[in-house]
Amino acid sequence: MGNFTHEIRNDIAWLTFDSGGMNTFSAGAIADLEKKVAELNAIHAKTPLKGVILTGNRFGLGAGANIGELLKSSRADLERLIDKGHEVLFSIEEGELPWLAVVDGYALGGIYELALGCHGIIATEKSTLGFPEIKLNIFPGLGGTQRMPRRSGLINAKDPAGGDAGFTAVLQAKNFKGAKAAAINMVDALVPQGQDLAAFAEDFLLNTLPGIDRTPPPDLADAESLRPMILPLVQKATMGRANPRAPYVAMDVMIKGAPLPMREAIEVEREAFIEVCDSSEGKAGMRFFFTQQQVQKLPKETAAKARKISKVGIDGIDGYMGNAIGYLTVEAGYEVAGHVPLAEFADSVPDKLRAKYARAVKKGKLSEEQVAEKVGRVKVGTKISDLFDCDLVIEARMENKELKAEFFRALGKGLKPGAVVASNSSSMGPGMLGAFFAESAGSAENFLNLHFFSPAEHPAMQLVEIIRPAGGSEESVATAHAFVRSIGKTPLLLNDGSAGFLVNAGLAAYFEAAERLYVEGTPIETIDAAIRKSILPMGPFELGDQAGLDIAAGMFDTMAAEKAPESEPIVWKMREQGRFGIKSGGGYYDYHDGKKAGEWEGLAALVGDRGDRVASAGEIVERCARALYEKARELCDRGIVASEEECDLAFVLGIGFAMYLGGPIFYAKQQGWE
Repeated sequence: MGNFTHEIRNDIAWLTFDSGGMNTFSAGAIADLEKKVAELNAIHAKTPLKGVILTGNRFGLGAGANIGELLKSSRADLERLIDKGHEVLFSIEEGELPWLAVVDGYALGGIYELALGCHGIIATEKSTLGFPEIKLNIFPGLGGTQRMPRRSGLINAKDPAGGDAGFTAVLQAKNFKGAKAAAINMVDALVPQGQDLAAFAEDFLLNTLPGIDRTPPPDLADAESLRPMILPLVQKATMGRANPRAPYVAMDVMIKGAPLPMREAIEVEREAFIEVCDSSEGKAGMRFFFTQQQVQKLPKETAAKARKISKVGIDGIDGYMGNAIGYLTVEAGYEVAGHVPLAEFADSVPDKLRAKYARAVKKGKLSEEQVAEKVGRVKVGTKISDLFDCDLVIEARMENKELKAEFFRALGKGLKPGAVVASNSSSMGPGMLGAFFAESAGSAENFLNLHFFSPAEHPAMQLVEIIRPAGGSEESVATAHAFVRSIGKTPLLLNDGSAGFLVNAGLAAYFEAAERLYVEGTPIETIDAAIRKSILPMGPFELGDQAGLDIAAGMFDTMAAEKAPESEPIVWKMREQGRFGIKSGGGYYDYHDGKKAGEWEGLAALVGDRGDRVASAGEIVERCARALYEKARELCDRGIVASEEECDLAFVLGIGFAMYLGGPIFYAKQQGWE
């Protein structure tokens, strides 16, 4: 059986797209659709039909193109795939039979482009429509850049600056629920709640669709005049960089194609799409997306099921990271028990939690009463025994081995059997810390690390490294994985055996390279600016100040216990000075009201005999990126991380390595370092 089946009812062909799971517009699906179009046209020639109604399965019409297929495709493969897709869509759009697409769930990317090829689209309120492709460093390639604006316009006539229309849908990768999609003409009608979907679709096909006015929106005729309005929005999204290219190319394609006849407009899109999709940026984006979806699932060899978690305990909830993790846990709906090691800091916890809701309150998304209810669900105590009945306990103390050991020895004396125990340590793994838990009858097999990245509460800080010990419980791993997903983060499974795990181990090598450049004579702002312009949103010294130099120094402590550094890290000297970064009011840079105010004047004195050679931007990027790559390559080869793809994903999500460059290993291959 193919992807498409049909039946004739009331002289209407009801065509169902169902691949068995979430539908994707793959080469196989396109071939099957081509056969069905020919078959329905043949039926119509013998016994006239009133039209075709296209429906999906329980998920809706589907979630877009088959990204894995696009990723593996050569340029010739892409050309064949795109040309066949256009041929099929034009056979629908230009055929005698009226086609109506029914969206009852998802219609994203290439699937929404399939719907756009039909003569009409209706959707239910629960439906979600849109173009996610820009997030993958590509853009719609089956007519979406041309057919969508011919419905909604390039800009919103009622609100040109802030309203949604063709440009925002394609260039900002927005998803639209059914009602919003109908409001901007992405669909022709919204199915009224409670109304029979099939009956509404049949009536719409017969009585409404023939009278719909398809006069193109007026802004298509003079699309070029809109470029000055849209270009700054694209530049803002790319941080002023020329890359990723996809939004710039997509904008150009939309502007150039808007005034042209449809087939000529599609040709403009086709050429540009194939070029971008076949580029290293396109491959990097699709690879990233594919891997991000993959890590949401446990490896096939992990057959264990997650235990149920109702109550989560957080040690150090008064601290920067502990409080952020507490916030995430509250937002996910868990009961939270917060432990504060020093009683005098217990009263600060509610205020710190409330501060995380300040922006939502200011915008009117939450009331003070709602915030009070959320914060009130966190029970703060000073006794470790308050954590004994938790299903999951997360330690988030400062990066000090003895303080952590003290906590885990005490926790092991009474924690209920089967509970999962985790440390948020940025460098000390379960092989080290789990031993302290086991000293007092705790189960080391239920011990692992959940390493969050700062600021943990920020939606952009997606990564959580899950470090599993040798011989650890697969059930505990499954439980931790499920918990990370439940709080809206991306889990990445790692094996123990690397001080600093994956991302921080790579960062340590990267920081060392940056420090050597500084010692040779290159100013820290010059180093930061070169990195910021090319591969990361922050330079190494800015990042250190943001994350906390005390944490970075503790990370180097752990690593130095395994292998002494070639020279004393500057960050150790910064710790001695009490300069921990932004949170202490100063680090490598001075700060006034939280804003960077220039290099700290005492920094050079910490180095001593400093050179005067200033490296070029190209040299800075190569030396820092190569150091990061070499460590990533080593950890990948040692099996700390499962694959190159997952390794690169970690650095994109963990420190913001430019996704269009693919991550340190993908980038290295483009540079010829492998």
